[in-house]
Amino acid sequence: MEWIKPMEPILRSDIPSGDTWIHQIKWDGIRGLTYIGQTGLRLYTKKGKERTEIYPEIQQLLKLVKANSVVLDGEMIILNDENKPSFELLLKRERVQTKEKVSFYSKKYPIKYILFDILYLNGENLTKKPLSERKDLLLKFVDQNENIAITEDFKDGMMLFELMREKEWEGIVSKHINSPYTGGKNHKDWYKIKLQRKMLVVVGGVQWKYELPNSLLLGIYRNGRLLFIGKASIGLKQLDLQILKEFVPKLKQTDSPFYQITAKINDVTWLKPTLTCWVQFFDWTHEGQLRHPKILGFSPYLPKQAIGKEYVL
Repeated sequence: MEWIKPMEPILRSDIPSGDTWIHQIKWDGIRGLTYIGQTGLRLYTKKGKERTEIYPEIQQLLKLVKANSVVLDGEMIILNDENKPSFELLLKRERVQTKEKVSFYSKKYPIKYILFDILYLNGENLTKKPLSERKDLLLKFVDQNENIAITEDFKDGMMLFELMREKEWEGIVSKHINSPYTGGKNHKDWYKIKLQRKMLVVVGGVQWKYELPNSLLLGIYRNGRLLFIGKASIGLKQLDLQILKEFVPKLKQTDSPFYQITAKINDVTWLKPTLTCWVQFFDWTHEGQLRHPKILGFSPYLPKQAIGKEYVL
């Protein structure tokens, strides 16, 4: 079975409507494509990196699939104590390398594999078939259990979106029922509509450009240490620049206040972790950084209050 480039939903702000669209929960996880054939089961990420050994729970599919060969598309998630998908817990699993740790974490933080498509079945490539037919085949040839599930389809996208807002989940994916499976984003058939979030963060540094503040280096506290979660430049207003002009000389220090920062950052002034601000963002990257952060303004809250709590806007 040849590698099938994953189809990716395109970000949009409005929800498609009409009888030719279905809507699904956008799970806050990591994409997982499973190949099952004569050589056994192999699990890959969206970028083609193998994860078979890291997620042994996926092996349950060998007993649930009623076919000789399949390619399945889905999302791997981990539910936290509030029964909510936690990308942070999933990142812990992603960083596991040794067999001993895999065994420990698979019991402590078991994944759920949420399937939403079937791309290959018993020697036949299904990517040209409409989504409605592929979904019927998925339900027919794959059984479910507590770890392996098939995502539910909803007709009312607005209702589902409001439900996601109530639950403070990530958002929804809207799909045309007649859509083929087109690799990448060169299509008009799958869309993602995300709920925006905000978070209180600590400013641990300022990056400069042409002697003016260009980006803020942001962090949150984890186990008493300041964790770097990315940079933000969009949203800086004149008032924010005045605050920085006043406080940077008073707060600058020689070393980074972050306990973990892997990339080299040039033209930066490190700050004592005193200033806090609110940022708006969509979600997290696989590297544990905020995706598309926007600065909403500085805050009077104490740095120790910036613990990563997310608020849905």
